[in-house]
Formats: sequence, C-alpha cells, structure tokens
Amino acid sequence: MIDRSAGEGLSTEDLAILLDVTRSLAAPFDLMSMLASVTAAARQVLRADRSSVWLHDAAAGELVLEVSSDIRHVRIPVGHGLVGACARDRQLLNVADCYADPRFDQQVDRRSGYRTRCSLTLPLIDHAGALVGVMQVLNRIDGTFQAADEQLASALAAQCAVALQRVQMIESLIEGEKMRREMEMAQVVQMSTLPQAMPDVAGYDVHGTFRPALLTGGDTFDLAPVGDGLLVVLGDATGHGIAPALSVTQMHAMLRIAFRLGAALETAFAQVNDLLAETLAEDRFVTAFIGVLDPRAHVLRYVSAGQGPILHFHADRGTCSRHKPTSFPLGAMALPRPPRAAEMIFAPGDVLVLLSDGIYEYGNGAGEQFGEDRVEQVVAGHHAHGMAALSAALLDAVQAFAGGAAQEDDITVVLVRRGPAVSESAAFARRIDVLAEIVAFTTAAFARQGIPAALRADVDFVLEELFTNIVKYGRGKAPVAIEIAAIPGGVEVTLTEPEADRFDVTQASPVDVTLPAVQRQPGGLGLHLIPRLVDSVQYGYSEGERCSRIVFRKTDAAPSPGVAGHNEDQRC
Repeated sequence: MIDRSAGEGLSTEDLAILLDVTRSLAAPFDLMSMLASVTAAARQVLRADRSSVWLHDAAAGELVLEVSSDIRHVRIPVGHGLVGACARDRQLLNVADCYADPRFDQQVDRRSGYRTRCSLTLPLIDHAGALVGVMQVLNRIDGTFQAADEQLASALAAQCAVALQRVQMIESLIEGEKMRREMEMAQVVQMSTLPQAMPDVAGYDVHGTFRPALLTGGDTFDLAPVGDGLLVVLGDATGHGIAPALSVTQMHAMLRIAFRLGAALETAFAQVNDLLAETLAEDRFVTAFIGVLDPRAHVLRYVSAGQGPILHFHADRGTCSRHKPTSFPLGAMALPRPPRAAEMIFAPGDVLVLLSDGIYEYGNGAGEQFGEDRVEQVVAGHHAHGMAALSAALLDAVQAFAGGAAQEDDITVVLVRRGPAVSESAAFARRIDVLAEIVAFTTAAFARQGIPAALRADVDFVLEELFTNIVKYGRGKAPVAIEIAAIPGGVEVTLTEPEADRFDVTQASPVDVTLPAVQRQPGGLGLHLIPRLVDSVQYGYSEGERCSRIVFRKTDAAPSPGVAGHNEDQRC
C-alpha cells in the first residue's frame, strides 16, 4: 500500500497506474465498456470500495446512472443529492461523512442496501467546457479521501471526460451513418414510386420531376395511364424529410390502387382523404392536385385539395389563367360527401402547369420569393418547346434568381401540354374506288392527332357523300384535296375541289323524309343528312380560280341540325 499524506504529489506508482488508464482510454471503446473501464480504474487508483459514472442528459436536465456495481439507470435532476450538486456547481466535492451532509440523498443507499461513509464526487468537463457527466467514488478502503486523492481523481476525471466525449462522438457518428443509410434507402423507395419514364399520350407532351430538399421529401407526383385517360397527380405533405415522405407515399399508393380498381375521380379522392384523416397525425395533411385527362376529348377533370395556384397557359393568347383549390387538403378532415370535380379544356398548344411551393417560395439573398409572375414569364417564353425543356427552364430560372441561396423546400414540377394545331392533307383522284384510301387517311389522321375515334364514323360518312357527289357531277379532272385538323373536342375537315362549278351543298334542296319510299325522288338524301351529322358546314367558291371549298366541323358536343354557312370570298 502506498502512503500519501496531505500535500504530497503523485507517486511513481500512481503515475504508472494513471498512464495505464490513459492508454486504455485511448483504445477503441463502446460506451458501456468504456464506463466499466473507468469505474474499475477509479477504484484501483483511489483505493475505493465502489465507483460510478453518471451521464448528463442536457435535454432533460438530469443525470443518469449508467454504470455501478449494484444499481443502474437511476435518474436524478441536476442539483439533487451530492451528484446533482456537483453537476450544478461543477465543483469537486470531498465529503468525509455523507450522512452528516444535508445534500446527501439516502434513497440510493436504501434501494441498494449499501452504506455510504465517504465520497469523492467530480464533474466531468470536456475540452469545450461542457458538462458530460459526474464521476463518484465511495468509501476509501483505509479511511477518507485526502487532498492527494483529489489530485489523482482530478487527473483521472479529466481523462475520463475526454474519453467519454470521444465515445459519444463516435457513437453519434455511427448513429448518423446509420441514419444516412436509412435516409438513402428511404430515398430509393420514394423515388421508385415515381414514374420511371414519361407515358406516351397521343397528341400530348407530359413531363414531371422531383427535387427533394433533403435525401427524402414531402412531395410526390404521378403521370400514369388509367383506362383510356391519364392520371395527373402532384402532392405536397407538410414539412420535408422522412415523415412527410411516408405521408405522400401512402397517399400515392392509395390513389393508384383506387384507380386501378376502377374508382371514379370523386370516389377515389373521397376514399383516400378519409383514410388519411384516420391515419395521419392531427398536425399532418397533404395538399394535392388529382386529375384525370381525357386526351381524346381534351378535357381534364380534377380536384385540387388545397393545392394552388393551378396555372392553365392558353396558347392562343399567350397568357395564364390561375385556378384556386377546390377542396380541403387531404387528411385534414373526413368529408361528408365526395367533392365536385372541376374541368379544364385544352385547346391546341395549351399547358397545365403544376408546381409545388418549392418553386414559388424559393427565396434569394434579399428575402424575395420567386413568385407566380416569374413562373408565368418562363412558361410564356418556353411553352412552344418540349415539356422537359420547359421544366429545365423553370429550374434554371429559379436557380439564377436565388443567386446561390440554398434550397429549403422540396421542388416538384408537373407539366401537361396539348400539341399545337396540326393539319394533315392528301389529294385523291376522282374515282369511287379511292373511297377506301380516304377512310384509311382519316383513320391514320385521327390516331396521330388524338381526335376522338367515336367521331370518325360520321366524318367518314360525310366525306364519302361529298366526294361521291364530286365524282358523279363534277367536270374537273384535278385531284380533290382533303385536310383534317384537330380542334378542341373534335375535328375540322376541309374538302377542296379545283376546276369546279358552283354548287353550294348547304343550299341543296330539302328531302321530305316523311313521304313513303315509292313517292321519293332518287338522290339528295346524303346531302340532306350532312348538316344533321356534323356541328357546322360552310361552303366557299372562288370564281377566278374555279375552286370550291367545303369545311365542316364535328365535336363531342351535340350537333345543331342545319347549321350551315356560305362564303363567297373563300380562296383555294
């Protein structure tokens, strides 16, 4: 045994023990192994009966007994007992008779059955001056703790604090790495729910992109075929990170299932909303645009659950109209009945622009937001380009405006553009046997331009009647030209006859269909039916060129019988 009197420095043996402890603390440790090593070293160098280490829980304002020989995981507030007083004052406490000190908490002895005589309690302060814990040594084997013990314990405590901080930092890094890997896995899962390729929709150009602020985000989008239409979705959950990502992924999966089971738009919306209202936390909800596009009728039916603004760029006038949300955010509350869907009609070249808040609210260094007006300017300047190019232009414009400011919110872009007005024309010889070629031409043109196929039978009948009439009664030899162009909700057909005599089909003599068949004059029934099968018919004739032109329109809307017109000035 080494005898140390008050005021005496560390002995050679003390230094050797302390150096051994220091070397051991420099080796790799997990937290519990390190604490066990510290308490064992404290008992050895201070010749004590027991020792313990309490860790400081700064968030809770408590000390947690992690390693002791007979009791674990006791929590006490800072300031309570000798350990709490040491932590509060950050001062070494050497108490020769613990039961005589009013700060001593006897409850720990009662719980363990141990009798504490004397104690040496030291704060564990890291190199930055932060309290990381308290070390306590109890009952020196041969008496009470002396000044030399305080000196040795202080040296040990300093090493212990550094080692404790190191182990906590390592564990924090390990935990951070685990979290990073989990976040990366969550990102892979979330990204896998998004369209891997843009769908091919006749007559339309569609594009979507998602840029989370973190590895995962609270946004999602979908562009997917459903029946004969296209599902268009943009969702934005409150916040960003894993929790919102789970919310929008849940919504996304529910929607796809509902539509695959054949649910109507309003029914799918109501079902998903009510399920989310049951499962999401009270402070969680999802703003979402959910729509179904009919690419043949060029009509988009949608419900906007708190998602806005909805921009509809009109190509014919070069400006945007803004539409507000039509319903509450998804999951905010159960709905007594499904909401009524709104409709948007696409004219040639029109663009639907759906953007999450990450675009509109992206700020620059001066605190100014990108805003709706700048979005409309970019759309107006790039709408004629492909939607992938328009998306890139929007993102580039936002980055240029931000001037290096960090992205603070998730960014999602969904764009749907109807193709510009396209016309196709072909010339046909004046023979009845080319009627099959005309039908093949209209069939192909309808498919390429996305014109509703349901209109083709009436269009083919009208073309057959007009073309047959030209072949039978026209005196010209030049081929007859037929032009087909998509219009909102239907088709416009132009039939041009060069070397023609004037004959206005809109002024053909009416046929009395009420007469018995034997009393009717042959011919004229086809021309009589034409105005009743289409929305409008116009006739024009150019005297100088001896050229006639017939233009008729057919849409999904109910036709107005007899709507016809005459145009003397129409040129070929």
